[in-house]
Amino acid sequence: MRLLLFLLLAAPASAGDDGYDDPPAIQRSLAELQLGDSLEEVQRIYPPAQDWPSYVDPRGRVRRYRVERAYAKSFPNRTQALMLGFKRGRLVDIQVIYDAKRSGEKPYEELARDLALTYGDGDRSGNKFWWTDARTVLRVFPVEVPTFKDGARGVEWRTALRVLEKDLYERTD
Repeated sequence: MRLLLFLLLAAPASAGDDGYDDPPAIQRSLAELQLGDSLEEVQRIYPPAQDWPSYVDPRGRVRRYRVERAYAKSFPNRTQALMLGFKRGRLVDIQVIYDAKRSGEKPYEELARDLALTYGDGDRSGNKFWWTDARTVLRVFPVEVPTFKDGARGVEWRTALRVLEKDLYERTD
């Protein structure tokens, strides 16, 4: 009996218990939108000023919309574009591309550091950071956007934040 009691006391409380709480579940909302919303719900929040251009991505058969400020009657502050993905009529992918001012004030590395305070150390590959839980993926990365200044075409870097359903996430880096 004493041996059994000794073994129970010597064994760890639970496998993998390191004394720290698990990180919180990743929030499934971004820019006032929630994963699972319908297109109608999204368009109630951001009423279209014109038809939103879209295409069907053959990988996963997701209908993807690029919504820019001029395409909607209301739009999130300090945002250049929203990239929205729908599958079976439900929002499964939300990406926010911040404008030049916001991207300059909070570059993607700094945003990733801020998110690490909430979600713990994420994964990283080059300039892409991501966190996952059982259902959701959260990504931070820079994107190039085309520019036209002083009669010349070019590109500038912007900070992007993306939340999507985990089953859609396929790393390509």
